[in-house]
Amino acid sequence: MTKDELIKSLPGDLQPWAAIWIPAMLRWSESELAEFLMNSAGLPWLTAYTEMVKIMTNDELVAEIKMRKAELARLNNDNAAFVRAQRTLFFSVLAKLILGLGQ
Repeated sequence: MTKDELIKSLPGDLQPWAAIWIPAMLRWSESELAEFLMNSAGLPWLTAYTEMVKIMTNDELVAEIKMRKAELARLNNDNAAFVRAQRTLFFSVLAKLILGLGQ
């Protein structure tokens, strides 16, 4: 399987990340890559990520930072919408409770 085939085989939301991470990981020697893969499951996420960042080029780091900022903005917007929905639900229930007490 080629690098491009591997990237395309991943779920759509992982493909942009894999397009940056896989070329970086392929710069490791075979033994370095094997060691990383064997240890990454047991490593804390930040430790494994730090090891990958060390081998990234500046362009890859910039691209990843841009994707990370976009993802954080999306999560923030989703959270804001969720909070608005919760607030609407809360005040709707409160209004029904108040109206019910008045009857």
